[in-house]
Parts: sequence; C-alpha cells; structure tokens
Amino acid sequence: MAQREMDTAFQKLSQRLIKEHWDFYPTAGSRIGRHKYDGRLPDLSPSQNKRREEELRRGLSELRALGANGLDETGRLSYQIMELFLRRELFIFNDLKPLENNPMRYTGYLNVSGYIRRDYAPLEDRIRSATSAMKQAPDFLEVLDKALSDRISSHVVDISVESYSGMARFYRVDLADAATGVTDPEIVTEFNRARETAAVALDSFVERLKRRGASGPDGFAIGAELYSGMLATGEGLDAPLSRIAAIGQASLEVNLARIKDLAQSIAPGRSVSEIVEEIGRNHPQAQQLIPETQSMLEDIRQSLIDFDVITVPSEDRCQVIETPTYMRYAFAAMDSAGALETRATESFYYVTPVEDDWTNKQAEEWLSNFNYDTLKIISVHEVYPGHFVHHLHNRYGRELPLVNRVATAYSFTEGWAHYTEQMILETGYGEGQPKLLLTQLLESLVRNCRYMCSLRMHTEGMTLNEATKFFMENAYMAELPARREALRGTFDPGYLNYTLGKLMILKLREDYQREQGGAYNLKEFHDRLLSFGGPALPLLRPILLMNPGESAL
Repeated sequence: MAQREMDTAFQKLSQRLIKEHWDFYPTAGSRIGRHKYDGRLPDLSPSQNKRREEELRRGLSELRALGANGLDETGRLSYQIMELFLRRELFIFNDLKPLENNPMRYTGYLNVSGYIRRDYAPLEDRIRSATSAMKQAPDFLEVLDKALSDRISSHVVDISVESYSGMARFYRVDLADAATGVTDPEIVTEFNRARETAAVALDSFVERLKRRGASGPDGFAIGAELYSGMLATGEGLDAPLSRIAAIGQASLEVNLARIKDLAQSIAPGRSVSEIVEEIGRNHPQAQQLIPETQSMLEDIRQSLIDFDVITVPSEDRCQVIETPTYMRYAFAAMDSAGALETRATESFYYVTPVEDDWTNKQAEEWLSNFNYDTLKIISVHEVYPGHFVHHLHNRYGRELPLVNRVATAYSFTEGWAHYTEQMILETGYGEGQPKLLLTQLLESLVRNCRYMCSLRMHTEGMTLNEATKFFMENAYMAELPARREALRGTFDPGYLNYTLGKLMILKLREDYQREQGGAYNLKEFHDRLLSFGGPALPLLRPILLMNPGESAL
C-alpha cells in the first residue's frame, strides 16, 4: 500500500475508533468540544459493557492488521498512541474493573458545570442539555449501584461519599441560579425539577455507599500485576516495579537532603518544619484567596515571557474560581476548554476554599498550604507554564492529528506541569527568594510521597495510616492535608505519575541536550515536546533522540 493510501486508511480507522469511544462515553465527546454529544450520560449496563469490550477487541485487531510500517513519523506516533489508547481501555474493562470497586471514577460523568460555564450556545440550549443529563442521573446511579461489589474498600467509600454528596450539593446549591436569564418558564421548571430529582437520587446512592463502607474491608490495593499493567497500558512504560521504586526512592532522598541544606542556609540551627511553619503563616485570608490568586497570575506570565523558556502562543487568560464541591479532595486544579472547542474557549483555575464547617485549626492548616510561596508554585503547575500553557500549545500550535488531541497520558500531562515547577526556578525566576525554592522542594516532596505511597499502598501493603504518616514525615504536612493525600492514593494509584512523568521528562531533556551539544536550546526543547499533544513519554524518545536508549527512566 502506498504511503498516501496508508495515511488515508489509518486516518479513517482512527477517526472511527475515536467516534466509537465517544459514542460509548458521550461526556468525553461533549467536553472535548463535540456538542452533538451534549446532554448524554454513558450507559454502563452489562450488555453495553460487553458490546464495548467486543468493539475494542475488534478495533485493536483492525489497527494491528493495518500496521504502521507505511506511515510517516507523525503517523507512526499517532498509530502508537491509538494502540495504547485501546489497550488501556481494554485493561480497565478486563483487569482494573473500576465499575465494581472504584465509584470515584464515575463522579465526573455527572458534572454538568461545562454546560453552565461555557458560552458555546444560547443559554436555553445549554440548560436543556444540563437538564437532560441530570434526568439520566438516577438510572446512571442505579446501574452503578448494581455493578458495585459489596467488598469495596471502606476508605474508597469514605472519599466517594464525600464526592457524591458534594455533587448533590452542587445540583441543589451551586446550580440554583444557573437558569437566571432564561425567559421560558417551562425550561426553568424542568431544569429545577431535574436538579432536585438527581440530588435525591444522589442522596440515596450515598446512603447505599455508606452501608457498603460500614461492612467493607480496609484493603484497596490493586496488586503488583495490575500496577504494572496500569503503567504499561497507560504510560507506555515497561519496567520492573523494583526499578521504578528505586528511582523514586532516590529522587525522594535527593530532595530531602536538598531541603535540609537549604533550610540551614536560610536559618542556621532551625529545623525544616519550623521554617515551613513560618512560610505557612504568610497566607491570604480565606475571603481573599481567589482574588489574590488571580492577580498573581499576570506576574508569573510576564516572568515566563521575560525568561523566554517557552512560547506562550495566545493572549488567552483563565478565570480563577472556587473548586466545585464534588472535587474538593484536590487543593487546586485546571479545567481547560476542550481541545476541539471552537466557540467557548474559557478555562477555569479551581482553588479549593476553606469549608464553612471547619474549625479554626482546620482552616488554618488548609490555608497554610496556600501561603504566598506555595500559591506561586501551584500556579506555575496549573497555569504558567504548566497545564494552561500546555492547553494553549494544543489549541494554537501546529495542527495535531485527532488521536493526539484525544488520547493523552497521565504521566505527560501531570509530569509536564510538575516539571515546570523545578524548571522555572532553574531559569532564575524567584532569584533571591530562597523560601520560594524551599517551597518548590516541598511540592516535589509531596509528589515524591505520592509516588512512593502509591507503590507501597498498592503493591507492598502500606496502610492508610502509614501513608498519612509518610506524608507528614517526608513532606512536612499537617495531619489533615496529609490524610487527604493518602486517601487520594486509595482510589487513584496513578498519582505517582506526577513524579514519574517529571523524571521521564528530565531524562529526555538531559539526553536531548547531550545529543544537541552547542545547538541545544531550552525553549526549542519545550516547544518541540509540547508539539505532539500529550502522548506517553517513552513514545517520544525515538522522535526527539537519535539514540533513544532502552529505558525512559
């Protein structure tokens, strides 16, 4: 087959395979910008799951029968991304089986905030879509409840109860004024009825989850075999877990030593914990957290341009708002517009506020993690030049194949954002601010702890309490945020990917710089790295390097 014919055949096949993915997960199609999927929730019933699994197997067979030999370099990369994409979904269906044991994986399908926040169509139409989705919520939850095992980890149940309760509150409280401006009373009535019906269904689902939690086991580990499979299909990384653990431990020890040395240079004779506590006291007041974060972003953006370390391809800005109630297990998060969105390109930077029912001690502990230095590092990660700039490259950079936009790797997206925290200080940003460097090291230690606790919790029997203690001792965290970090590890073993991806990018950069010699340019490396979307990082080594070597780590 000639290359042109091969390219055409692969393009047609990949487009069909992605359409099949969106047809099964319509929320994914809607959020990326294909609004014909608006207002639909996935059907996760056993018959549809069986049909989807057969579809995946057929698609993978067709892809492999086509092969990649006749494709150009760009096509071969897209082929590899597509193959991993299908393998990962099959692995989730057959092996991880989150529908049986991990309700946290499904909360996001119920999120209708995109219909409200993004002005891609008349408000009436968007309210109708949100109404349609919420009308389907009771059936969706019923299917999920029937699929869930009675032996779900009590810890996963605890965080799931919080998340689904947050979604009910989101429907009742956060969406109360969402239809303001709609003149058709029938649309408003239907929307409000759907909100309450869905919230009642969520209340019932939460109570059933609580009963499961009361009798469920503490154990949540997926085991070494599934853990290796998660890395192989999700991140394209085939390496012994012992090697992955050793590399993570070495990174942790380097950062622990660096932070102790830096602390002594800042205040000889004082402990890291004392300096961290001092840094933590310098934070915004609860009511000023959002506005002060917004004003901080412009300064970081300008510094990024002044240091000329990456192209900022647009004048677009993101809006800083409070984290939605159903995802407040995270300190902060970036919600960028869909990669295929053509009209509503708004992006939102979520920052998690103090909860109204927290004690003063809990509120102070939470805000200590949003001290001004930490807020800068978090904003680098989420916005400039982390997730938001990555999104801008995908939107405004060279035309990316569809599969590159759709199929992204956890280790690339979070690894890039985490890498930028270290990288921007290497360029001179924050020079003369040793406490900012110490804070960056603290953030690295948090991610180091995620890496090690994920491995140990899921493959070595580490308990939730032991993981909490590990975060407190190695990332200098107070007990409340440390426990929240440990809880996340029970349902998200992939959160090692922050450090894993960062380490793979650093190795790739080191190898690239060595090969380029005097022609090496940091900005050019970053722009090239982001020009491929967000694929599994091992796939990029043969493209960026003349001698890619055998290991991405």
